[in-house]
Amino acid sequence: MGLLTGDALWALSVAVAVFLLLVDLMHRRQRWAARYPPGPLPLPGLGNLLQIDFQNMPSSFQKMRFRFGDVFSLQLAWKPVIVLNGLAAVREALVSHSEDTSDRLWRPIYEHLGFGPRSQGKFQQLQKWKTGGCFGVIMATYGHAWREQRRFSVSTMRNFGLGKKSLEQWVTEEASCLCTAFAKKTGNPFNPMSLLKRAVCNVISFLIYARRFEYDDQRLAKILVLLDDTVKEDSGFVPMVLNVVPVLLRIPGLPGWVFPAQKAFKAMVDELLVEHRMTWDPAQPPRDLTDAFLAEVEKAKGNPESSFNDENLRIMVLDLFTAGMVTTSMLA
Repeated sequence: MGLLTGDALWALSVAVAVFLLLVDLMHRRQRWAARYPPGPLPLPGLGNLLQIDFQNMPSSFQKMRFRFGDVFSLQLAWKPVIVLNGLAAVREALVSHSEDTSDRLWRPIYEHLGFGPRSQGKFQQLQKWKTGGCFGVIMATYGHAWREQRRFSVSTMRNFGLGKKSLEQWVTEEASCLCTAFAKKTGNPFNPMSLLKRAVCNVISFLIYARRFEYDDQRLAKILVLLDDTVKEDSGFVPMVLNVVPVLLRIPGLPGWVFPAQKAFKAMVDELLVEHRMTWDPAQPPRDLTDAFLAEVEKAKGNPESSFNDENLRIMVLDLFTAGMVTTSMLA
């Protein structure tokens, strides 16, 4: 079999280019609808990826808002996106049409952490995809699993003191430890944010593991570093490309190379859960959220519709740690 040369190679190149253009037109055909929001002209294949500063997305969106209004559209490769700005537009979407906008956009880059359907045969994979069996709370699809996990999380955290005097006492004790740590810095300049993050992490750890880390504990320091790095790894051009072209995630070793902090944090959470499981006594009242979740996992055995499983326990812990620490960082 000979190699293609000359006119044959040119004809093949033209055919491939025409095919890719047709595929691109098929993916952006919804932009031709009369009521589709306006937006910048997308490039074939890339869409508007080159028109967005992924290191400062709010600034990019603000510039587009001035040009196209409070509601505009983008094309990220072949993925259509609608951007909302302003109180009126956000309220109409999230309040007036809450059922239509309650779902979460699935991001393929999270699959390497255990989010999403797992490879357990086509039937089990389809069932888990439908029920959201491995999505935790934050990234869960809107449906039975999300309601089940949200109900469990809220009720369990209330049982362990959220909004009550019992948690207030624990927070007060942690605040006392924080003040002591501040006092040791007397006469020396220091950044209080590091100690504040340790205090918040201990409150979250109390709800999840019923344990407290000392401020000089190396494991606590590593958790905080990995959490900061995990949030940074979520933004940028490369994660966006991987989300719109998820087939690239099948390249061996690529997720671990692009998201080393997420992989390390997942391993640390698994290590803490293994330690905790070794001390769990099902006959005793639950000490924390992890104990309560493990009890639900035992009850749900044999129920394929349940979202209580070991994978979801890990994701629940990741969700709570990430949500609490990211909120603290944003307030810094």
